[in-house]
Amino acid sequence: MSELDLELSIWVEEEELGKGKVIEHEGERYEVKIPKEIHEVVTVRLSGLGKTEGNRTGSLLLHVRLNKGADIRKSLWLSETSARNGTDKVLRIDKEKKIRILIPEKSRDGLVLRLRGLGQKPAFRWGRPFLHRKRGNLLVKLCVYPDDITPAYGSFENLSTDEMALEGWVYRKIDEISYKMGESSFVLNPIRADTVADLFNEYGWRGIFDALVGHLKLTHLRITLKTSDSSALPGECQKTTTFRNLTPEASSYVVTINSKFLDNPFSIAAIMAHELCHVVYYERLDDGLQSVLSSLPSEKPSVWSPKAEKDLRELERTVDLLVFMFKLGEFQLRTSRDRRLTLGYFNQVVFERIQVIVSRKRSSF
Repeated sequence: MSELDLELSIWVEEEELGKGKVIEHEGERYEVKIPKEIHEVVTVRLSGLGKTEGNRTGSLLLHVRLNKGADIRKSLWLSETSARNGTDKVLRIDKEKKIRILIPEKSRDGLVLRLRGLGQKPAFRWGRPFLHRKRGNLLVKLCVYPDDITPAYGSFENLSTDEMALEGWVYRKIDEISYKMGESSFVLNPIRADTVADLFNEYGWRGIFDALVGHLKLTHLRITLKTSDSSALPGECQKTTTFRNLTPEASSYVVTINSKFLDNPFSIAAIMAHELCHVVYYERLDDGLQSVLSSLPSEKPSVWSPKAEKDLRELERTVDLLVFMFKLGEFQLRTSRDRRLTLGYFNQVVFERIQVIVSRKRSSF
């Protein structure tokens, strides 16, 4: 800026971007082309409108400020059918506000819907219009998922020896669990993908947690939910028991989920289902194995004995199987398809087959 330049600030609205705007300067009116994009402020140099000294004339530095708050970015999950046919969904914007969004027909995964005026309100600053501060926009990215997941169930003869052995274990363990817990424990309707997605859209990850607690009939227990940015595992479940006169009096649980999985409702459901099935195991199946394993130094698995390692695999695979028996295994499969990540203690081939095996045995539950 030279000593001959002058400065002027104006505020423009979002709908004025890329258009001409008339300004007044020293009693004259000039039409200025407003830039198409402005991030807070853009300076436009208008030559010949500054001060004049001899044969030199400065410029007018026009500071163009956008009267608009910050945009809010959200994701909304819906099925392929809903995206194709069009629908309406409830989306939580913040802790207190929800809106209903109309999804147009023939929408696709990754499409961003722009809802004007539903973003953040700009902070007050000197010169900004006080009574007419314009909010930013709400940018909603559509995350479209398949309506159904079909498990891959090939020929038994194509399995490896280890996979054949695991499948035999699955059949035996289903019968053992059904006998101990009673077949009526598993007579329940599955939680569908649409339900989990809608809960996530409207209530966030805590809504999924509450639904799973109810589905597994654990509402009478004290279960606290936490998130972690540093956990080495997708999820963890810890039990605390209080004693009176050396007699167990009450138990409480803390379920922790790794924060990096909180952007996907199906990852959330898969991880939480597994950790809550640990609670089911504690309450209804525990034969002392889980209590013994919980006292081992998890931060140094290399010091565990071969028996402890074997017991741990038995426990975790039993908990994985419970997830499928409670008709929640679909989310394990969806997560593996979407993230190419198996959140469990079987390989993907066995997980796919467990879904089919459990489905075939439902008629006996």
